[in-house]
Amino acid sequence: MIIFLNGTSSSGKSVIAREIMRQSERPFLYYSVDHIVNYWIDEKFVALEDEPKAWFFHQHVQSEPGRTAPHRVEGPDTHQLHWDMIESLMVFVKKGYDLIIDEVLWNREIFQRYTPLLCHANSVFLFKIICNLIECERREKQRVDRFVGLARALYEQVYISPPDYDFEVDTTYKTIQQSATDILQFVQQNRPHAFLDYVRAEVSLHPLTEEHFGLLTQWMNTAHVASWWGENKSWTLKDVQEKYTTYVKGYKLNANQKKPISAFLIYCAEQPIGYIQFYNAHDFPREGYTLSGSISSLAALDLYIGEPAYLGKGIGVAAIKKLLKEFIWPRFEACLVDPDLSNMQAIRAYEAAGFKTIKQLSSSPVVLMLQKRNNK
Repeated sequence: MIIFLNGTSSSGKSVIAREIMRQSERPFLYYSVDHIVNYWIDEKFVALEDEPKAWFFHQHVQSEPGRTAPHRVEGPDTHQLHWDMIESLMVFVKKGYDLIIDEVLWNREIFQRYTPLLCHANSVFLFKIICNLIECERREKQRVDRFVGLARALYEQVYISPPDYDFEVDTTYKTIQQSATDILQFVQQNRPHAFLDYVRAEVSLHPLTEEHFGLLTQWMNTAHVASWWGENKSWTLKDVQEKYTTYVKGYKLNANQKKPISAFLIYCAEQPIGYIQFYNAHDFPREGYTLSGSISSLAALDLYIGEPAYLGKGIGVAAIKKLLKEFIWPRFEACLVDPDLSNMQAIRAYEAAGFKTIKQLSSSPVVLMLQKRNNK
């Protein structure tokens, strides 16, 4: 489990995190972005004035007429350290540790960097920690480890991404003890949804290129992909090049004729995680059956999620819907899929994307599923 706390500086995240650890009956490890500044880097590497540093420095920028506010800038060393720390947490998540993560998400890229890590967790709860700005500034002035003005500078930036949360905690008047209790009660009584909503919304499709062949080789040899796509062999880079080089150019040979095929990598939060393709269903022979008498304007699609951590999160469904909307429906009246009868995960995904079973074949162990444009 991961409890992810996001909020502006001095909103109370750190003390809430420690109080959760005290109240919880299960052990949590705790990571805060403040650790990078307060515990790992000596203050001589942090500039509190407009002095560029390799680690941190602050710039004073005009926030409103006649008023300036400090803006914290990550130097190149800290920028990389931030990403490396996020990546290092993967070790703990894969080993099954529960984490509390305390962050200040002042830009979209930070949460995107967390996405692979969070996908490995059994459950992820996103909590929005808010506090009245006047109260944040009062707390800030009382602290010895905080640069005055940071709360105001970050206040309008930190809640942009993710766009939704499982639960919101306002610490303006609520005690730290009650805030932690509310979070733990929510975790015990509810199922999270915000992170899954986020990853489904962050799906994008990128045309296949030769630079992707290394990933395809890796995925084609992954057990859950090889079961349906492996063709009973161990794939090499040469095998992938021989099969997919023409796909990059937009065609596949059938009886020495070039037939159009469109191939994409599925990305989630800017990370490549799977493969999807579509083509005219009548251009290629079907395995174990024919399409005689079927709809003339008919596409077919195939896909897989290559990264195991991204399975079971509705990302494949989101990719299918995106492919249909952006590429298939402008060209075809209907779309066909033919998952193996025993591939229940694929069948459920296609059903969730709007496909309906039209026939279970006796001549081949596949199920024919169809979706028409506008579902008519």
